[in-house]
Amino acid sequence: MSVPAVTTPSATTTALPRPHAGHIDRLRVRHLRLLEQIAATGSLSAASQQLRVSQPGATKMLQELESAFGCTLIERSARGGQLSRAGVFALDRLRIALGALDTVAAGLAAVPQLPLVRVGMLPLIAVSALPAVFALLDKEGTLPRLTIQEGTVEGLMQLLRDGEIDCAITPLRAGIGTAETTQLNLTRLWETSLALAAAPTHPLARRRKLTIDMLQAERWVLPPHSASTRLQFDQWFLEMGAMPPVPHVESLSFHTNLSLAATGSALTVAPLSAVRHYESRGMVRELRFEPGMPHGHMFFVVRREMAELDGIAQLLGALRASSTASPL
Repeated sequence: MSVPAVTTPSATTTALPRPHAGHIDRLRVRHLRLLEQIAATGSLSAASQQLRVSQPGATKMLQELESAFGCTLIERSARGGQLSRAGVFALDRLRIALGALDTVAAGLAAVPQLPLVRVGMLPLIAVSALPAVFALLDKEGTLPRLTIQEGTVEGLMQLLRDGEIDCAITPLRAGIGTAETTQLNLTRLWETSLALAAAPTHPLARRRKLTIDMLQAERWVLPPHSASTRLQFDQWFLEMGAMPPVPHVESLSFHTNLSLAATGSALTVAPLSAVRHYESRGMVRELRFEPGMPHGHMFFVVRREMAELDGIAQLLGALRASSTASPL
């Protein structure tokens, strides 16, 4: 993690005591905001301006933080300073605490009687799962306030790490670290798969048997290489013994891709539930091919300390009930 240089008064490095519970109890929210502002602005003086305190006051707050945690949070040098490894670690954890405080404030200010849940999800979920979950919670009278952020798998996991969301509905990648998984509750929800799609009028939509050469020769609308769908699609082609096609159009949105495929001039690949959603409206037709497209699983991911909160537990229960009643 790269952190901007921080200008601080030079000082002789001294050994700090171990974390002191009494000192930690005396820290205020403004102390927690200090490291966040130092990382964002690049200097202690700029951070003090953002917090509307004097620079000596900010320096004292930093000293109180270091005393409370028993470690050096800023590494000083002749050129200024930067967050130490301990400082980076502290900031990562404090962002979660600050995000939780912001959620409490927003929830109480708007509708005090309802819990607020900040959910991250793939755009696919809004088409496949969210309507059924919303209807079920509303029928039971347990619908919390929801703020929804859509993003990629990597983007959602970063939002979760930073405390910007409370939970995520997402597939998981093999690269997720062991240290990270120990802080998370992972609940497998339902199986997912990809599907090929074309307009009902496309010549391939009327064929009973397709070959990889036929697919390779077509014009394609595909997500970019950063998307998991594209990675799985390219790998599938390679396993079929063919080079993946070069797309005529690249777009991250499966809505855009399916809409373009519906014009009849190109093929696309998208999550099966999205293809069937558009197929039910007569816009595209799923192309059958053996062997089929890759399969995976959708997960509900939440930080362990938040898993039992009412709104989050109710959301997970509704996701489980909806996927059991009608697999997505």
